[in-house]
Amino acid sequence: MQIKNIVKIMIGGMLLVSCETISETECVAGNWSDLGYRDGVSGKSRTRIAKYVEKCGEFGQDVDRNTYLTNYETGLTHYCTYDKGFSIGENGSSYNAVCEGPQAAEFRAGYDDGHALYELHQEYERYQNNIDDTENQIADVRSRVSDPEISADEKKRLSKKLRRLKNDLKDLRWDFRHFRQEYDLDW
Repeated sequence: MQIKNIVKIMIGGMLLVSCETISETECVAGNWSDLGYRDGVSGKSRTRIAKYVEKCGEFGQDVDRNTYLTNYETGLTHYCTYDKGFSIGENGSSYNAVCEGPQAAEFRAGYDDGHALYELHQEYERYQNNIDDTENQIADVRSRVSDPEISADEKKRLSKKLRRLKNDLKDLRWDFRHFRQEYDLDW
């Protein structure tokens, strides 16, 4: 029982640390240009500064909003690119609407292209998983049909199921082949 409580306390502590946006040391150091730039390059939300103001206020420290926001915007120019959008979309991450103006269109185009590729990969894997699952079911039914101790009715039922599964597998393979041809996939 004590171990469970210790684990709960440790998890709670980790959650508190992960929710913390800035440390007292960072507030005192006040390197707002670096922090703004890093947040921009990472595509963090502009509203993050409000959390910094609140947290640093608890430590009696002020936030240099202008320096932070100026460098945030500079960092954001490195985030709001077609390539970064593509990378985020391809990884299946959700769209982060921090980019504005012409950069937003460029980032969004990359994100949409990357996300389309992500969706293709997902569909490809669904086909493979369905084929693997059906092949496993066929192997299972075959082993059960060959069991000498099953009744004639059970053997008849399993034989029908085996025929159905073989037809399903044939259809899945045909659909998968058609899918790969449609999108010219050779993976």
